[in-house]
Amino acid sequence: MLTLTTCRRYTEPPPDLIPLAHALRQRGIATQFAPWQNEPRTPFVLPLCAWDYADQPAAFAAWTHAVLGNGQHFLNPPELMRWNMNKRYLTDLAAQGIHVIPTEFLPCDGRFSEAHNQALQQILSAKQWPEAVVKPAIGQSGKGVCKIRIGESLGAEWADMNVSDGLMVQPYVREIEQAGETSLVCFNGSFSHAVRRQPPQGEWRANSAYGVAILPANPPDFVVQAAETVLRTLPQMPLYARVDGTIIGDTFLLNELEVIEPALYLHTCDTATAQFADAVAAGIEDIRGRQ
Repeated sequence: MLTLTTCRRYTEPPPDLIPLAHALRQRGIATQFAPWQNEPRTPFVLPLCAWDYADQPAAFAAWTHAVLGNGQHFLNPPELMRWNMNKRYLTDLAAQGIHVIPTEFLPCDGRFSEAHNQALQQILSAKQWPEAVVKPAIGQSGKGVCKIRIGESLGAEWADMNVSDGLMVQPYVREIEQAGETSLVCFNGSFSHAVRRQPPQGEWRANSAYGVAILPANPPDFVVQAAETVLRTLPQMPLYARVDGTIIGDTFLLNELEVIEPALYLHTCDTATAQFADAVAAGIEDIRGRQ
């Protein structure tokens, strides 16, 4: 039996996972939905809708350990998921030659303070970035993402915010306003389908919370190859992954890699649900064969 986990904040699965559950049942895999906080005890777990893990990362990480302790199995390597929780992974990938938006990290203790504002300004000055994007190192769906300019302080909404996991700072990539963000979905390291996440006019954040349009895309070969190269760089190949980046000329610049709970946009591609169901069924069979 397989659990597709939701979460307590968003208990209902998105519409495109209902056909996936049906396809899995057709393949002989009993499938249910349940919040990860309920600690479902099914033999196999897919945390595809654990959309609140960034609010309680320690509890989520502890849960991934508990799942293994119970003899259950994730279909993506749990150590890879834990690595993927903190966006410091971008520096790991950059060190291996992946084209990543230049990224600096600011370690923080406790609540955001004026000292953190000063440290951010020092980064912008040292890197000669007139404008930058600041994000929580552990975050989802654009929460807490903002722009900052040299000489500016972060707004009042950051006052007393808990930033104990640190902050990431990147130069502002203006091309995202026009080109949006290209998200490539891969199963077992091979490209399946893609979408372009286009922010509305006047917006630069390519996240669902900011009115982004999701448009089916047919990325050029060099973009597909770049996304697959990111996955081959990992120590273990994920069964499912979403590779997000911005196309600038002939370069695919990695923005994020998602191997925990990405929206896979299965509804945008006629064959995607069946492809993913086949990959999940094969992954379960492989795990059973190794027991």
